[in-house]
Amino acid sequence: MSATAQRPRAATWALVVFGVLVVATVAAFFVTQRLKRGSAVVQKISIPLYISPNGDGRKDVAHISFRLPKADRVTAAMVDGAGDEVRRLIDDRHLSRGDHGLIWNGRDNAGLVPRDGRYYLRVILSRQGRATTAPRGIQLITTPPRPRIVSVTPTRIAPSGHRDVAIRFSGPTSPPPVFSIYRTGDGPARLVNRFEGERNESVGHWDAADARGRPVPPGTYAIAVTVQNRALVAGSAPAKLPPTAAGAARGTGVTVAGAQAAGPLTPTRPGSVARIRLPGVSGVVSYSLRRIGSTHVVRTGRGDAPVLRVGVPERTTTGLYVVSIRTGDGVARAPLAVRGRASGRVLVVLPAIAWQGANPVDDDANGFPDTLFESNAIPTDRPLALGHLPRALRDETAPLLAFLDRRHLRYDLTTDMAMALGQGPRAQGHRGVLFAGSELWLTEGLDRRLRSYVEAGGRVASFGTGAFLRTVTATATVLSDPSPRQDSNVFGESTAPAGSAAAPLVVTRDVLGLFGATDGFVGLFTRFEQERALVGGANVVTAAGRDRRHPAFVAYRLGRGIVVRVGTPQWAAALAGDSEVQAVTRSTWDLLSR
Repeated sequence: MSATAQRPRAATWALVVFGVLVVATVAAFFVTQRLKRGSAVVQKISIPLYISPNGDGRKDVAHISFRLPKADRVTAAMVDGAGDEVRRLIDDRHLSRGDHGLIWNGRDNAGLVPRDGRYYLRVILSRQGRATTAPRGIQLITTPPRPRIVSVTPTRIAPSGHRDVAIRFSGPTSPPPVFSIYRTGDGPARLVNRFEGERNESVGHWDAADARGRPVPPGTYAIAVTVQNRALVAGSAPAKLPPTAAGAARGTGVTVAGAQAAGPLTPTRPGSVARIRLPGVSGVVSYSLRRIGSTHVVRTGRGDAPVLRVGVPERTTTGLYVVSIRTGDGVARAPLAVRGRASGRVLVVLPAIAWQGANPVDDDANGFPDTLFESNAIPTDRPLALGHLPRALRDETAPLLAFLDRRHLRYDLTTDMAMALGQGPRAQGHRGVLFAGSELWLTEGLDRRLRSYVEAGGRVASFGTGAFLRTVTATATVLSDPSPRQDSNVFGESTAPAGSAAAPLVVTRDVLGLFGATDGFVGLFTRFEQERALVGGANVVTAAGRDRRHPAFVAYRLGRGIVVRVGTPQWAAALAGDSEVQAVTRSTWDLLSR
């Protein structure tokens, strides 16, 4: 066939195809118009206002119902605002005349939760060629509300004072908010009370009581509020519960405490005046001054708060004293180091940096105590938490100094803070240095001077654990930039904590004769700090412990000097009644002083 004959036939086919397309388009147009303009043939559509498919068991699914005036083959789906199908609920199913129910689980055809928004029910009746879309949609909400605690007032209350804490927040108030109170400061936050606020009220009130209505004990407390939006999606401030110090906002916590006192971190001279700060206290207060471990009162007096002036008598001898201040909110205590004119061959160093660094005071009122273990900086003039002496002072320092005082052993006295600031006596010029407690933080400069002192022939004894493993920057007003715990201390010794049933330290080596007055089995202890390794050039000369390879009590030579470490935090407490622990302590003192 010629090309000329093929052209008319091709043109004919093109016209036919075009005609078919036109007819199909017109037919589709009229079908669409019928679907759009047909009267509603689905009646009594019932659909909830909200759905929140977040798995909390509340409004996770939507129960939908409608009525068909007559039977038909039905396709039902949830569609978005643009009419695009999100989830097909039934597909071309025969439904009889009457009422019918459907369930939407808040997910799309892929099984995923679509984005928050409004979704509509669309019902298509195949036989009638009509469709109906519900005029009112269901709002899908998965995003939790973000409440914020605006203020907590007051942030400090006295145990015996007015116990009403107002908690103001921003966020939904219907359903009613729920307030949670957590005790902090000793491990993870612990829930002590939870109560519901008033509907449509953005302030709640806590009476400083636990869930049984009993007044909560002194301590720090973090506060949280949980609200729900109309879809019953809950959100809290802080966002994660139980709260943590990192997530808690400033000014959202409460401290329950009586009077608290802050004394100097450096020694005071006899005949001078020590200033004791009493934050939140005013008016006239009374005080007494006594030596640690003694019931004898050195001085009593009265003075004005918030800064109490305590005169130290001229004849006060070197030692650690306690100032007890009686106020309307109770008794607050603060340690006071006094350095007299006479000095001994041994320099006793009080761990004032550790007392303050581990002092659990809530500086920013977020409900969590701030210490150098968690914070990057703390003020040096903070009051001692709850008005109590530091536990380390009571358990470690006080028993040791009481032992020295009962035996009339003379010593010079300073604090690690004074040494860090370059004030008062230094290690050089003393036969030995005794650290009367756990030296948790020292400055890098003081660390270097201390090691040089030992290597040049000095002798150091540490009556504490975890010592010389961390550094800090110290000024007269701030302790900052605490380092993590290092693997080895300033003398190059690596240690690790250990525990066991109550057992004595077993002497395995004693070149120095520190255990000469014992039977080789000393004390009964359950907690130890065992040696793991020594720096090259150091030689163990005395050792005792539960593990021969890893002694707890250890003395070693470093350069021309000697380091003694008692190796258990329970050593000082045993001084009260264990004659062998007393004998070893006296031998260690003799080593330092000769």
